[in-house]
Amino acid sequence: MTTSLITSDVVADVVDLTISYAAGDRRVTVADGISFTLERGRTLGLVGESGSGKSTVARTLLGHLRDGSRIDTGQVHIFDTDVFTLPAAQLRQLRGGTVALVAQNAGHALTPSMRIGEQIREALQVHDLPAGPDRIIELFRLVRLPFPDTIGGRYPHQLSGGQQQRVAIAMAVATNPKILVLDEPTTALDVITQAAVLALVNDLRAQLGMAVLIVSHDLGVVSAVADDVLVMRNGREVEHGPTGQVLGAPTQAYTRELIEAAPRIEGVDVPTPRVTEGDTVLLCRDVDIRYPHAPRLAVSGFNLEVRRGETVAVVGESGSGKSTVATALAGLALVENGEAALWSSDGARNDLLGSAAKRPVDVRRSVQMIFQNADLALNPRRSVGDSIARPLQVFGRVSSRSASRDRVATLLTEVGLGPDFADRVPAQLSGGQRQRVGIARALAAEPSLLIADEITTALDVSVQAAVLELLEELRDQHALACLFISHDLAVVRSIADRIVVMKDGLMVETAPTAALFDNPRHPYTRTLLDAVVEPGHADLPSSDADTRVITIDPSAVLVDVGGGHRVRNDEGALLHP
Repeated sequence: MTTSLITSDVVADVVDLTISYAAGDRRVTVADGISFTLERGRTLGLVGESGSGKSTVARTLLGHLRDGSRIDTGQVHIFDTDVFTLPAAQLRQLRGGTVALVAQNAGHALTPSMRIGEQIREALQVHDLPAGPDRIIELFRLVRLPFPDTIGGRYPHQLSGGQQQRVAIAMAVATNPKILVLDEPTTALDVITQAAVLALVNDLRAQLGMAVLIVSHDLGVVSAVADDVLVMRNGREVEHGPTGQVLGAPTQAYTRELIEAAPRIEGVDVPTPRVTEGDTVLLCRDVDIRYPHAPRLAVSGFNLEVRRGETVAVVGESGSGKSTVATALAGLALVENGEAALWSSDGARNDLLGSAAKRPVDVRRSVQMIFQNADLALNPRRSVGDSIARPLQVFGRVSSRSASRDRVATLLTEVGLGPDFADRVPAQLSGGQRQRVGIARALAAEPSLLIADEITTALDVSVQAAVLELLEELRDQHALACLFISHDLAVVRSIADRIVVMKDGLMVETAPTAALFDNPRHPYTRTLLDAVVEPGHADLPSSDADTRVITIDPSAVLVDVGGGHRVRNDEGALLHP
């Protein structure tokens, strides 16, 4: 029997771990001979593509296995105890007491009907720890939540994504755990919030002396926080060692492929403009958008022009208004003031001011949206073929069932899946495959404007790169105008011809992609760029980075500084050379 190697600094020891689960009459191995240790005050990063087994391995530290799974070989030791030999009562104490988990989506992990202060109190009481108001406020201060004396009275939906994640971290560290497991903790966060959360995790690790295991497909995130990295593929170890060595000088081809696929802001060629003046598809002038019953505008004074064959990216942190623009143009939110127009291929001008339900059929067909979460955008009970055929039927693009089947097969081939996928349901697809189905469904309507709203957020780096490349090819092939919504400047650099930067519902800067990256003029744009963490960069903003306030003056105007580069003339913005 294998023996644990626990020492005074090692708090967890995973030895030769092999896990499989039942799939019909056979078993599928999801982890194959994985070994590693966790030490006090150090962070190990588990990286790999979706399906590599990294989350399965990480959650064994809490004694968790999915239904139908079993440990075939190996052991998981926390201190000197094999986790999977613990009685139920001791296992409950281990979870949250000795080992704490912060899941990917804090919004789903928090109870929506409970105030966050009550949720912290409950986490403390479960482990028989002091749960008075002073301790709860202390925890809010520890994770640097604003208004620690009063924020406990709010519900989760009243917090931003970054604040929700901080609440989840506060609940996790409330019991002073020895091990903190972070499972894709920053996937849904914008780069500024992500950097602040990562800096917080680093500070808490040092302050509380925890061992940290972070699971991520983002090599920049792992590079910034991990002392060591274990790269996994198909359940097996590919490479394991110090972060600087593994990500700076990888020895394995697969690790090099992951690093090369990671989006970057440095050393990347930007697209050469591929359109001519005057071929306008979308025009927005002084657009104001307000959600029903909201006291203030969600977006104010938005201006945009997108031409045929061009991709314009709209970027900004959560709450900047970028997705609001996308939903309004798709007819899912209403434009209160201003002009929003779409030009069809025959030169006709069509208003985009009303809801999608009130638009003419041809206008609805011409504007198609690809959503962030393909899992939620596809009907789980409808086959892939049926999902793609639906717009063909609604918009009259085919005249018979056989023509529909042929067109579905063609579209599936165009997005790199193939006709055989038509009979599958979403649950039988990977995340990247589901996103390709979403793209095929949008293309089925033969649109002139394609709106992509954060479509790569939940994808691992290699799948993300493939989806971006596919979108670029389809845009060129079909001469599409594309509006690409993202919080990540590194993602848009390789695909966008022009970029619009937004904050607080206002445009702060817009420029051709190369100009924006070569000479960002607005302080907020520079903050977004500074917050991007890339593979090989171990630097993070200071722990109080998220307390720096950049004020946007609503009365300021966009000033043309040459070459199609416009910047909002807030104080100091035009002084930057």
